[in-house]
Amino acid sequence: MTSEPIPEILYQDDDLIVVNKPPGLTSESPDSKAESLLGRMSDHFGRQLILYHRLDRMTSGCILFGRTARFNRAIAGLFSEKKIRKEYWAVVEGSWPKGLNRVETRIAPLDGGRWENREDSGKPAVTTFRRLSSAEGRTWLQVLPKTGRTHQIRLHCVHAGCPVVGDALYGPPGTKGSLLLHARKLTFRHPADARTIEVEAPLPDYWDEWIRLQTTVPRPR
Repeated sequence: MTSEPIPEILYQDDDLIVVNKPPGLTSESPDSKAESLLGRMSDHFGRQLILYHRLDRMTSGCILFGRTARFNRAIAGLFSEKKIRKEYWAVVEGSWPKGLNRVETRIAPLDGGRWENREDSGKPAVTTFRRLSSAEGRTWLQVLPKTGRTHQIRLHCVHAGCPVVGDALYGPPGTKGSLLLHARKLTFRHPADARTIEVEAPLPDYWDEWIRLQTTVPRPR
């Protein structure tokens, strides 16, 4: 059993759990002995949980687990039919291009855990963006991924010429600091009774410095 504290549980019932994943923790690990969110939560509940989707290691926010296999097929259907709404917040370097509300590329793997945007190969990826505010040469965005490719949001921000702040993998050489990418909200209809479940994850503390700069957008929770 792990002695590490469990992340904040944002929603739970007999079948489903939504957790606020902390940055720096992998969603799962191929090594059963390595620390991961799935392992930590499974230890806490005393059973192997089901991980329905993943976040990058340095990305924080909402992530959905199953406590039982009862709704595995239904949840998989919601994801494949794009009926689970995932909203992110991102802070990017530079001024987001005016009028750029949608980025569509193809994404393919490179060596060393990296991926890249391509025009003629790879899997299609679509993301929509809405500018929330800007300050000190950076832009705060609401981001809605329409597909679920690895590193999709980060790559689409690079495609727009505005890498996510703190992105050491895709940002300028020497980039340091915390990644300002947060899975803020998860919305779906519960397979048991079709009621709408909307879960919002509080921001990590390291966002506080950025939020204090904002004058045009109310301080988020």
